[in-house]
Amino acid sequence: MRKAFILALLVLGAVLTACSRPPDFTISLNPTSLTVQQGSSDTTRLTITPQNGFTGTVNLELVGAPSGVTLSPSSVNVTGSGPVTKTLTVNVDSTVNAGDYDLQIKATSGNLNKTAPLSLKVTGPTGTETLSGMVVSENAGGPVAGSQVRLMRGGTLVATTTTDAQGAFTFANIPADTYRLEVQKPGMAGSFVEGVRVPEMGFVRIIQKPAFDASASTTPPTLVITQDGSQPLEGGTFTNTIPFRVQVDATRDFVRPMRFIYVALGRTPGSAFLSNTATSSRRIFSEVEDTDNQTLSGTAVAGLGSASGERVFLEVVAYDFNNNRSHYIVPITFVNTSATQNNTVSAPTGVAAMAITLTEAVGFFRAETPLNLTVPLGKGQVGDMPLDLSAVPEGSNLYVEVRWCYTATATPFAFDIERSEDRQNWTRVGTVGGARSTSCPTNPFDRPFFFRDASPDLTPGQTYYYRVVARGANRAESAPSSTTPLPPFFAPLLSPADEAKNVSKTPDFTIGHPQLDIGADGAAYNLVLWDTLTGDSVAWQTLAGSLLMVEFGTGDDGNRVPRGEALVYGFPGGTFTVYTDTAGLIDPSKPATVPVDLTQGSFTLPYNFDGYAQLPQLQSLRTYAWQLRVSYAYKYNPAEGYRVSAYSVQTWPSSTSFIRITRPGTQVFDFTTGE
Repeated sequence: MRKAFILALLVLGAVLTACSRPPDFTISLNPTSLTVQQGSSDTTRLTITPQNGFTGTVNLELVGAPSGVTLSPSSVNVTGSGPVTKTLTVNVDSTVNAGDYDLQIKATSGNLNKTAPLSLKVTGPTGTETLSGMVVSENAGGPVAGSQVRLMRGGTLVATTTTDAQGAFTFANIPADTYRLEVQKPGMAGSFVEGVRVPEMGFVRIIQKPAFDASASTTPPTLVITQDGSQPLEGGTFTNTIPFRVQVDATRDFVRPMRFIYVALGRTPGSAFLSNTATSSRRIFSEVEDTDNQTLSGTAVAGLGSASGERVFLEVVAYDFNNNRSHYIVPITFVNTSATQNNTVSAPTGVAAMAITLTEAVGFFRAETPLNLTVPLGKGQVGDMPLDLSAVPEGSNLYVEVRWCYTATATPFAFDIERSEDRQNWTRVGTVGGARSTSCPTNPFDRPFFFRDASPDLTPGQTYYYRVVARGANRAESAPSSTTPLPPFFAPLLSPADEAKNVSKTPDFTIGHPQLDIGADGAAYNLVLWDTLTGDSVAWQTLAGSLLMVEFGTGDDGNRVPRGEALVYGFPGGTFTVYTDTAGLIDPSKPATVPVDLTQGSFTLPYNFDGYAQLPQLQSLRTYAWQLRVSYAYKYNPAEGYRVSAYSVQTWPSSTSFIRITRPGTQVFDFTTGE
């Protein structure tokens, strides 16, 4: 009897305890992560387990979701005591950016509030196309590794990736469409390309320069490109003249002042987009936020379009003060009525490709004027090379100048410049207007027509072949010409050492000659020496102002000097003169007027040596400075008559004599003479 009473009390206590707990529920998801393509949906299973007799409506909400991500249904009715399982659909609008999102399913009923985590990965739409590219800065198209590249479509982020050690990136399995590529990296200016059409443009090179001020905004300027400030330009049809107006959207972020706005028609890739050629041009606007109403016509549209109308691209590039770069590719239809399209043309002649590397990167931002350097054209021949520093865009220090002649009677409509790495597969790197000339000079730099290919993917050590195609009623291809760009060249000053004391009043000057290290066949030098006390009392040294050519042997496939031997020569008064010939190749007496050290990779220029005007000795206990006035390496092309086809320029002449101020990037060594 007592046991039954105790048992009844225990049962009653349990019942009373249960009745004292309020109704409740728990929730769970399966699966807890979803991968959904933009414009699609996926499902997860929500299980609601009622407790303590819970019944009623449970409202559902998606927490932490961006706009465009929705959940259905929005509620679940719970009756009975068993678990209720409901299929939940997560819908992703096509405007939702690709990426990973940490969300929560929130279930509420009255004062009850439960959550369950849900990981959502949004991916871009799938397709069969691939868009790849390269992000490059300066220094011969040096790659920018570790930059984040965002693929946008209509303002929606489709995918992101990071450039590899070569600056390369790839977006695979994307649909054919028009995209925008955005590039960002700490310490670098921002850059984007708007209007990339896939698959038509399957490879894109993006310029990303170092930021001028790392603490300033890296948002590139937003441009409004129209015909006249109101009428749209994109998709229009124009005959012979293209009206345009470019305005910087001042309501959007950018770093004032604007540096430049460039406008050209179909001149990329290649530097003709940015630099004038003999037959084509582009428009440049400096430090403006509105170009006002302008036109492209004449040489700015030469060689582009067709009589029936051709789809071409107006390209606009803008830089703000922080080097942030905007690049717009705007499609239009261009009708060109030039009668030269009906001419039957012949192949161009005298095509010569010459790579120019500058040790110091020189971009648009320096108002340099073309300079003429005396350069070797081949053994025993020299000529003038116009070094047009303004021709080097994007801060690049490597471009290839292609020169050619066209002496046939019928004037071409256009010249197409094509490049190859194997002489089999050719890619157009530029188009310029057609023209003719009755002359074809021996010096390639004097040939009347030229194009500068400054594509940022040009690489030192890689051999490139160029040909020029005359185009009219037919196509006529020239013979190819090759060049192998050299890396940057730097010849160090060795002796007299910087801040040396008790130096002879007739000192010899020893200079490092790293010709072999960079794969060159020789280098040319000219020195400047001045009195630091007076500054303007400058003595120009080296062969009365001419160049000294120093060639360490690279054999028959190079400079034809035997390996392990050296040849030093110059052109005083225009006469080919040998100073050092360790092999007796040209002068059997083996002169050694200019001593060389092949092991150390150096040569020594005596203060005075036979055959030249003697300089007076320096003053005692006086400080002087010396510097390279001219220093560049060069490479012969045996396949094309041993002409020089590549130059790497360390330093070049200045228009003023006080070089220390005008060329701070080159070495200047001070020394003090003794008694």
